[in-house]
Amino acid sequence: MSMSLTPLQSVLAGVAVAAFWAGVWYWFRTRLRYVIGQSSLRVVFGKTTVRRIPYEDIIRIRKPRHTPPWRLTENWRNGFFDNHRVLVVERRCGWLPWLVITPSRRYEFRTRLREAMARHGVLTEEDVPIDDEDDGGDSDG
Repeated sequence: MSMSLTPLQSVLAGVAVAAFWAGVWYWFRTRLRYVIGQSSLRVVFGKTTVRRIPYEDIIRIRKPRHTPPWRLTENWRNGFFDNHRVLVVERRCGWLPWLVITPSRRYEFRTRLREAMARHGVLTEEDVPIDDEDDGGDSDG
């Protein structure tokens, strides 16, 4: 004798499975943290580092002025409805040039990350001093 589900039972089972996986996804997503280490920015889940970006690979840290092409981003958001917290870390190499993170205080986090990078001897494009000398003209006088 085989057990068959009625259509209502099938729908309820599908909703229960979808709700379970949505809860698991929510739990995993809200457990991500961002750690500024001695030589790298790390994305940590619990006590496990799941992503590490060396300071030498970081070109720029900025808030998104325009929407980056989301297909080319590595998305490490740790919350929902967090567009006001987004920071984009642009990298020198890799398949996906942008890393999207959402620290709770993005400007404070960006400042601390830039300070840690400066202590390590790495400057982002915003920190590099611009020379005021005119190199385009003749030097003969």
